[in-house]
Amino acid sequence: MQIKVIALFVIGLVLGFGLGYSAMPLLAPSPGATTTTTGKTEITIGGLFCTSGDAAAYGQDIQASAQIAIDDLNTYLQSEGSNYHFTLVSEDTADTAEGSLKGITDLYQTKGITAFVGPGNSVEVGGLKAFSDANKLVVVAISSSDEYRINDYIFRPFVINGLTAPPIADLIYAEGYRKVGGLYRDDSFGTDLFNIFAQEFQRLGGTVQGVKYTINLPDYASEVAQLSSIISGFGADDKTAVFHVTFEADGLNIYGHASTDPVLSKVKWFGTTDSMRDAFLPPKAPTAIGDFLVKVDSTGLFPTSPVNPTYQKFAAEYKAKTGNAATGWGSNMYDLAWILGLALVHTGGKTGDVLKTAVYEVTTHYIGSSGWKLVDQNGDLAVADFGVWHVTNQGGQYKYDFIKYYSGTSGQFTPWISGKYT
Repeated sequence: MQIKVIALFVIGLVLGFGLGYSAMPLLAPSPGATTTTTGKTEITIGGLFCTSGDAAAYGQDIQASAQIAIDDLNTYLQSEGSNYHFTLVSEDTADTAEGSLKGITDLYQTKGITAFVGPGNSVEVGGLKAFSDANKLVVVAISSSDEYRINDYIFRPFVINGLTAPPIADLIYAEGYRKVGGLYRDDSFGTDLFNIFAQEFQRLGGTVQGVKYTINLPDYASEVAQLSSIISGFGADDKTAVFHVTFEADGLNIYGHASTDPVLSKVKWFGTTDSMRDAFLPPKAPTAIGDFLVKVDSTGLFPTSPVNPTYQKFAAEYKAKTGNAATGWGSNMYDLAWILGLALVHTGGKTGDVLKTAVYEVTTHYIGSSGWKLVDQNGDLAVADFGVWHVTNQGGQYKYDFIKYYSGTSGQFTPWISGKYT
């Protein structure tokens, strides 16, 4: 029997198991979604990845990681004598709401897929949410804003803004900064993250003033100039810092302008998960941008966990497949694909409400390459630990070096122990 399903990739082995768009129509999947093969159940998982657009490198990373997860899951199932086998079918979302909706619609209507892995950004989640809800399509996404913290058919077993923003505010305040100028994307993710950060930083006693920018513009010189004016008004002293929320294309443009601004080049810059991307460092980025990030001691948070054999196996496979070092984004996507696959095995390929319940159960027990993926009642990651990174240049090699560890359970920062965390 062949069951075609689009899914979000998750890691793990627990085989004890045998708004963007409204008024979406309820549509029937294409006929022939299930075919019968003697003694074998073929489950086709669909992936939604932004392999083009302003986050293309990120999309290509998580797509490759998802495929590695599917390959590993199949190897495991075969070794156990299981009759289940998975195939991944992917669509490019182009990091847009429209692309995400088109991808999920095409896979559902033309191939009968009803379970999905991905997408990776909030704007994409917003684009498909109404369609997912209307048709009970289970989606395991890597990230989205807290706007989508709803008990629906979309799971987000990656750090949400409510987990990320408070510790970065705590870190900035603890380092002695009291005045922060912000620059952030004017979408659900950027606005939500900045607002939670500002609320927490002001609660601590700090001052925040922000500039939001329209996404997908060709240039951000004007917005960078506005940020420079705010920092100058704050005095651009040792108590002043920048907090920014950017993706790849917009971030590179913003860094390019900021690197030539004498005010913005003299204060420290802070970011979060999306500021830690290889696209921002040479040789992928211009040397001038790498030098700027080192000069402003660009610092941020990224979810981390203790090193484990599952991560080491994934990292080795990713290096062999792509020629590049594994990323934290990829590690999380690897886990997500595993989670969805295990849940589908548990349900015998059934989707909808049955699969939704199974995903909750799998995350309760699942500890993978990126750690425990327990979700709360809304399908969001329940708790997260972070590494504090900053950009360095060591002998001409630009790197993200970790310097502190943050426990989501204790709320405390401690020194980073090399080799202990991923």
